[in-house]
Amino acid sequence: MKKKIIALFLVCIMLLSFTGCGESKKIDSEPDGTPDDTEYSVIGGGQNRSTEESTSQTTDTTETNNNSDANVKVTPTENASITWTSYTTPEGYMTLDIPQGWEVMNLNIDVIGYLLLVYDPNSVGRRFFFSTAVTSYPSQDEWAWWRQTLKEYSGVDYGENWYISPQASTQSLFENSGGFFGYTNFNVIDNLGQNGYGGDVLQATCTLDGINVEGVFSAAVVDMPVQLSPYLADGSMDLVEGTVIMTAPEEEYTNWEGVLGQMFASLTFSDQYWTDRAAMQRQMQQTANYLSYQADVMSDMIMDTWEKRSNSYDIQSQQYSDATLGRERIYDTETGEVYYADNGWSDGYYGNRYQLVTPGSELYNLPVTGTISY
Repeated sequence: MKKKIIALFLVCIMLLSFTGCGESKKIDSEPDGTPDDTEYSVIGGGQNRSTEESTSQTTDTTETNNNSDANVKVTPTENASITWTSYTTPEGYMTLDIPQGWEVMNLNIDVIGYLLLVYDPNSVGRRFFFSTAVTSYPSQDEWAWWRQTLKEYSGVDYGENWYISPQASTQSLFENSGGFFGYTNFNVIDNLGQNGYGGDVLQATCTLDGINVEGVFSAAVVDMPVQLSPYLADGSMDLVEGTVIMTAPEEEYTNWEGVLGQMFASLTFSDQYWTDRAAMQRQMQQTANYLSYQADVMSDMIMDTWEKRSNSYDIQSQQYSDATLGRERIYDTETGEVYYADNGWSDGYYGNRYQLVTPGSELYNLPVTGTISY
């Protein structure tokens, strides 16, 4: 009897050995690179194969499906998904391309003076303003007379400065013309140089309807003598030519400057406009510097100057906006594009394609063309 028990015990040991060998063979057949220490999960002191497979699969899914390149989603921002449409003024004088959904206001003063305002009704800070020439700017030394006259006729005292240019310069024009152009708190960041037709290109900020905006401001301001005028003390006014204002909210200006520049570059004048304008000019006192540049030439000059600007302010401004709005910027190493992401997105990312834009990087000057998520 004892021999049978011993024999049975030996048979059981042999069966267990064969079972162990079979399981060992299965482990060897797993793909290379599967970590040995994660092959099993220990439950109740024993090895449970089915539980191990479930645990291992969950870990792989988290890393592969949620945080890898293959599962990153990019949603284009407004500035990257624009549909352009052509707009022509009622008289047929001017044509330009504008983003679909934007609205246009224009005012034909006397053919020589023509004002054009293009704006996004969904974002009051996104604006493009252009005027050929405006002659209703009294000089600084004329303002006392104009101020008193307007007060007598309207009952309103417009104060010491109101859309005037005390020193006949681009900067003084915009510093004192907030009431005319509709902004407050004008602040020059940098004078970027000459615009090519007698004025400067300014990088500046201001407030439009309660929104802080950044933009390009440019114009030529010249003294215009008015002879034999019974109304003006020294017979002079300021003529403002080629006024350009392109703005967008500060936190998104780098995204929209290309769109605004493209709009400006598309602005063209008809031959009839120049014919009618020349006829009107012959009826007026000639000045030293009437606007003679086509819009495309002006836009090339202004945008060339703008692209050469010092960008330290822009980088700091965009970094501050990101911190305030709780977001970070991600650079796509394959396409060269920059995207917005929720703050901390890069901390959970396991791939190699997308990189965090670090503080001080020149990449802050690139337009953001989308938002990125999992």
